[in-house]
Amino acid sequence: MPTIHLTDEFGLAVDVATGDLSSLAKYFKNLSSLSLSGLNLAAQAGLSLANPAVTSLQGGLNFADPVAIASGAATLQLCAGISGTLNICVPPAAGGNLFDPDRYGDNIPMGGGERYVSIVLTATATPGINAAVNQFCFGFTAGATVSLANYRLFETQPAAPTILAAVQDTLANFCVPFGVDDLRAMAPGAVVTLEGTGTLTCSGSASLWAAANPLATVTLPDSLPALDGSAGGSVTVAASFGINWDYQLRLRKVDANTVRLGFYRKDGSNTSVSVSLSEGVTAGIGSEDLFSALMGAVIKDAAVDPASLAALGVPAAQISGIQAAVSASAQRKLEVAMTATLTACSSRDAAFLYEFDLTALDQSGTAVLTAALQADLSSLGGAALPPGVREIRSIIRNLHQSGVTWKLNLLGIYNYISISELVRQGTVLFDATTGDLVVTDTATAKSVTAATVAFGADTAKLRHVLAQNFLVTAVYRGSQTIVSAPEIKCSHSFFELNAATNPDTMRRELVVAAALGLLDPGQEDALVAGTSDFGRTMAYAETSYDAGLASALFLNGSTARPEAEFESAGRQAIQLLVRLGAADDYRLRAATDDQLWANMCSAGQANFAPLFPDLTEPQVQAIVADYSVIVWWADAMSSCAQRLAAMQAQIAVNPDPGTPQFKALRADLAKHLANVASQTKDEFGQPWGLIAMDRVCGGRAAASMQITGSRVSMAATRATLAAAAG
Repeated sequence: MPTIHLTDEFGLAVDVATGDLSSLAKYFKNLSSLSLSGLNLAAQAGLSLANPAVTSLQGGLNFADPVAIASGAATLQLCAGISGTLNICVPPAAGGNLFDPDRYGDNIPMGGGERYVSIVLTATATPGINAAVNQFCFGFTAGATVSLANYRLFETQPAAPTILAAVQDTLANFCVPFGVDDLRAMAPGAVVTLEGTGTLTCSGSASLWAAANPLATVTLPDSLPALDGSAGGSVTVAASFGINWDYQLRLRKVDANTVRLGFYRKDGSNTSVSVSLSEGVTAGIGSEDLFSALMGAVIKDAAVDPASLAALGVPAAQISGIQAAVSASAQRKLEVAMTATLTACSSRDAAFLYEFDLTALDQSGTAVLTAALQADLSSLGGAALPPGVREIRSIIRNLHQSGVTWKLNLLGIYNYISISELVRQGTVLFDATTGDLVVTDTATAKSVTAATVAFGADTAKLRHVLAQNFLVTAVYRGSQTIVSAPEIKCSHSFFELNAATNPDTMRRELVVAAALGLLDPGQEDALVAGTSDFGRTMAYAETSYDAGLASALFLNGSTARPEAEFESAGRQAIQLLVRLGAADDYRLRAATDDQLWANMCSAGQANFAPLFPDLTEPQVQAIVADYSVIVWWADAMSSCAQRLAAMQAQIAVNPDPGTPQFKALRADLAKHLANVASQTKDEFGQPWGLIAMDRVCGGRAAASMQITGSRVSMAATRATLAAAAG
């Protein structure tokens, strides 16, 4: 029976006998002695753990020579020198928690009469070459620093062991969880943790809720089709996930035969997710290809499966391109959703938590548990688990239950008699920032296609086109020129990807949420405080308008809103997006001072400088830019409102859209919209345009915002007032 010689700097010299099931005997190579530093165990060895004089104690553990911890090909390397710590945790009399500080969440409570003796070893993961596992040790990246800790529980009643006996027991029964037998050897109440950087693999299904955003182009055909669709159905996809993160694998022996195994994300650490779609997708109507399932979820009788498209003469290469774009879109949607779930600020629970009954495991259950110890949860993603295995928490399961919104932007759908015609004559792209899918005519596709992303859209160009077409659609829907199912809404969105996000950038994104009423005023400062680097982030804000609300953007009842009302809304948007004390808060002057605004209107843009004698030329030009976009937008909205009012008046006289009078009004509107579209400012695709439109309708649009990143997650929604009242 192997023994470990334990010494300290004060004369302690004892031999610790290890049992046959001890990990020290099974896995530690060349470990014959350990020395303590910074802890006089010799002087306190005989004290009882229940002695009031015993408070939390800590010392270092030294290895004279490098030590390998190995099981087959999977190894950890303990370096010579100070490579570990010995701790005795004594809670307050009323109880406390085991982990302090708690970097992972789901802390373990301690009663006042409980003590934990812990040994924490710091090691380096070396590559594993076990073909069956094909991973590094416990899933950690080769070369990564790994913390391996054992926490041994002792009760002080009815009789507490001495400090030396507790230390010897903890060391003799130190567990390295390479297999099921190691877990069986753990004592009830014992906890084993492994912390480091690596990859966890998992699989499961997710519900993608299709949401159509039908957008009109400037010129509509004379024979107007009615879009026959719905607000969206769900598409279920199966996928495998790779989570790259700083994590803790935690094992807790609940009782003599039960082990809980959980994976926890380190708070504030970087996280990235990769997704690979599995074969097979369902949308409630059996197995079919993903694009057909998606289109069938939002458009009735959508015949866009490969066979139907081929029958329409769509080349095989174009069909393959459609499928590739849809697959990339779904993958990006799942990446964003999984990252958001992992980094949710409010979540302090395990990402994955399972319970294993060691007496009930059969061969399959044992294989599943062994794989889980190597950070492979792929076999736990199915509906049925092996005997003896119980799922307590899985973020993939939560993702399936809560669903992920999959936006489908249909640009120019009203110009075609069917979605299949739009697909046949157009292009299918995806936005690599949000994962949203875009089906558009070829001309528009050429203007938004990304040069660097296969089947991808250029985010900035797409954002501008979507904003422009939203304005056109809102006008047409307000005029009752186009017809859609009542639940179909048109959406105005803003989205961007920041490769590196500092506090100022994050505050700017959060201000958009506050402007939409999704955060309390000033709350963005509290959310930013204490973090200097938010990593890579994606921000997505959206407002949605049905036909009635689209009309309200331009009309007050049947009367056109005056230009001054739009100017006021545009200035309100500046007030909401620019914070007092920010570097650009000088922009608030024109937005808040009515007399100054009147003077600016009288003077003209070329003569603004005398009105702002204390500002620099670039600052004056920034105010000129604000003024220009507000005046352009107010004029465009006002002129559209006047035309809509005239069309509404004509409908009141004669509801037939085929009369010469109505056709003439519609032709005039189309001509005017073409001019508006050609002059659409870039700012309309920025947060300012989103907020300005929202202010015009009194904040009655449905609104949402999501900020997702490697270190931050925020999501909030606002329903329409009409829906809330109902």
